[in-house]
Amino acid sequence: MDELLLFLAEKGALQEPVHITTKSIGAAFSMSQQNASVRLRKLIDGDLISKTEKGLQLTEKGKKNLISIYSRMKSIFQQKRFVFNGKIVKGSDEGRYYISLPQYTQKIKDVVGFTPFPGTLNIELDESQIETRIALREHKPIIIEGFKSQGRSFGPAELYPCTIGGYAGALIFPFRSHHGLRILEIISPYDLTKKLPISMGSKINVEVVFK
Repeated sequence: MDELLLFLAEKGALQEPVHITTKSIGAAFSMSQQNASVRLRKLIDGDLISKTEKGLQLTEKGKKNLISIYSRMKSIFQQKRFVFNGKIVKGSDEGRYYISLPQYTQKIKDVVGFTPFPGTLNIELDESQIETRIALREHKPIIIEGFKSQGRSFGPAELYPCTIGGYAGALIFPFRSHHGLRILEIISPYDLTKKLPISMGSKINVEVVFK
């Protein structure tokens, strides 16, 4: 699934032409304006969207593409077991900072039963797994509330308990995350880089099971 096609549909291009600049697309996907233009051109050449003076709009082929995706995702939404495959990538160290805050540490321990190691393991998913990630988010998460400290507000986050290489952990989705759909952040009571034979670029599986 091309994330850009879904993005345009969410902006209203499913029903009528909408004006969206390549600059705003680039900002939404953390890419350059040039790369956004290339992605857009790919959809136009594939007859998935049309571009006119009125703006961008999904074609009949584009709509059918989304309907097909919706049908597949309906069955995914009913899943109780989700397995994500991806490669380990370097984070920005923001996760380490936030997880190290005692207020977050205690809140996480209260809801999932472990004290998190100060840091997150970041995994980049293949584009083919974006649908599964979206479906996972339809399941009810465990929520940790935000708080204020020294005049600063810290936002809430959502958690899904998981296992990584047999070790306990949780997927964490901060409300103010800068990551796109392809990045999963994982917390664990362990330093997984020492527990597992992994390094940057290593492939790894993450499993989430709902009862």
